[in-house]
Amino acid sequence: MICPACGSSNDRVLDSRASSDGFEIRRRRECGDCNYRFSTIERIEGLVPKVVKKDGVKQEYNETKILNSLMVACSKRPVTKEEMQAIVSNITDRVNNNPKREISSREIGEYIMEQLYKKDKVAYVRFASVYKDFTNPESFAEEVKKIAGNG
Repeated sequence: MICPACGSSNDRVLDSRASSDGFEIRRRRECGDCNYRFSTIERIEGLVPKVVKKDGVKQEYNETKILNSLMVACSKRPVTKEEMQAIVSNITDRVNNNPKREISSREIGEYIMEQLYKKDKVAYVRFASVYKDFTNPESFAEEVKKIAGNG
């Protein structure tokens, strides 16, 4: 591995840990030249699930996209980054434990809304407004009424 601090390829592995699902290994490394410590993650190629978008395009599942959408939905809300990362982890576990190697973006969106509904209703509505593509104020108001009646 190349050290992200100095560019040297002289490193050593300090610690290795398998993930809970057993499909990846996290390695803690130290550069032999500058002593910078960094982590790497190894995954088996071909095991990353594919996400089938609305238009039929397939992309590799990407946790960062989910975290970014959560950060937008939870902006200025009492949801910590750790809580958002826990949501991403829950969703990733569900995606990885799905026996199919392809999952629709609709299913992932439903998983996200399910998690946000439990955590913060305002963040849920924010995410739903983009995910459900509200085209008018009435559809937005209808969604708010649904959660107000259940909340």
